Amino acid sequence: MPELPLDDPVVAALLAGPNLARLAYVGLDGRPRVVPIWFDYREGGITMITGPKAEKARALAANGAVALTIDSSQPPYKVLLVQGDAKIAEVEGMAPEYPEIVRRYLGPATDAYLGQLRVKRQVRIRVALCSWRIFDFVKRYPQSLR
Repeated sequence: MPELPLDDPVVAALLAGPNLARLAYVGLDGRPRVVPIWFDYREGGITMITGPKAEKARALAANGAVALTIDSSQPPYKVLLVQGDAKIAEVEGMAPEYPEIVRRYLGPATDAYLGQLRVKRQVRIRVALCSWRIFDFVKRYPQSLR
């Protein structure tokens, strides 16, 4: 499994910032889907948490091939593109990594948000990386723009 270059400043900023991942997968009807989702990168893979009734959980159980983009919203745009294989696992109660993921996006509002949740079960989506590319639109451009 290829590791992301965590010492690359573009990768480090995208993984540490409040950027959403955009998860692309194949729905149960065979049509493509893309959904924004909170994520965390740890131990060489991308982790996302969702509910057990989420369409993406059922679809990923049937076909784990995914692509993700994590990108900045300000120019010069920075983009991390990832392809990988997703595995899902149901977790009783709240997934242990979920509070940390929430804290990244909600900051001081995390405790209030988590305090109102009544979670019986969650689904962990863990993406093992197959390949990745970085574009920073300063030194690294998509081939189509060269």
